[in-house]
Amino acid sequence: MTGAAESEVVEFGYKPPRSVAENLWEISGEWKNKFGRRMTVIKLQDERLIIHNAIRLQSTDINWLKSLGKPSFIVAPNVFHCSDAGWMAGKFPDAELFVPAPKMASFKNQGHNSKDVNLDFPSALSDEFQCIPIKGMRINEAAFLHRPSRTLILCDSAFNMGDVFTGFERAFMKWNKIGGRFGPSRLTKWVFANDRKKLHLSYQEILQLDFDRVIVNHGDILESGGRDRLRSGVTEIFGDA
Repeated sequence: MTGAAESEVVEFGYKPPRSVAENLWEISGEWKNKFGRRMTVIKLQDERLIIHNAIRLQSTDINWLKSLGKPSFIVAPNVFHCSDAGWMAGKFPDAELFVPAPKMASFKNQGHNSKDVNLDFPSALSDEFQCIPIKGMRINEAAFLHRPSRTLILCDSAFNMGDVFTGFERAFMKWNKIGGRFGPSRLTKWVFANDRKKLHLSYQEILQLDFDRVIVNHGDILESGGRDRLRSGVTEIFGDA
């Protein structure tokens, strides 16, 4: 874990920040299970920073963030991945906080003013960093496109994990299409969707975007061929209709 000598209490370890492309960085972190998690940092042309899927960091890495630019937007991409967004907002109180609508009341109770990530993320940024609401998904996920690097950023709408599971968990994840495969899981369609037709249409909308790399929250970054691979994964789960 980076920054171990600092006094900041961090429950889950993480790897040092890594440059993915120009003005794009990632931090791969541990979590309560084998899925892990990933924070992505985007630097806009005006040097403002977007922090996607915040991870609680050591003080040295908070200073690293400050060295990149001005942290201005903190994004919690779905209802499952909000745990450290409030902590990060506390570190950067001038940053705008965007969270899923069902979580806004909880953040308000914690003393944070937040906005709906799917409705209120600034459209003025879309030429550089576009928010794509994923409709038909009960976890209120938003996808994002970093246009300069042709990078799509997803959370739980696609996985790219290795074969890391064992025993019954391995058998279940194999059925769920997680482990050794890129794309959405079966549970994405049968549990996380509240309108499967709308969800499928949202994937089709995403597939119209110009991207090559895909950053996922769980598993490895897919460096190239992302649009074709995502299309194949979506077709496997949802069919061609």
